[in-house]
Amino acid sequence: MISSSRTPSDRARAQIAQLFGGEQGEERAVAWARGVLEHAGLDASTAPLRSMRALRRAERRLGLVAGRYLVEAVAGRSEATGRAGVGSPLTD
Repeated sequence: MISSSRTPSDRARAQIAQLFGGEQGEERAVAWARGVLEHAGLDASTAPLRSMRALRRAERRLGLVAGRYLVEAVAGRSEATGRAGVGSPLTD
């Protein structure tokens, strides 16, 4: 079996840091995602798939894992906000 010691959250944070610039990149990325979703009239907690699609259209380099991470962060269900939701796939 092939496995990685990096979790999906780790991979998402690495891509976000690369795209949005270092240590403070995660905060900037979440703020950017909120703005994109607000402009699109989407609620990340009730329309996660459409929200992820909107984010990935706005930033074509954003991968699936990082897109999901940002949607969860905007919805208040990820490590980015300091609290993980019950059954969140992004919890370590």
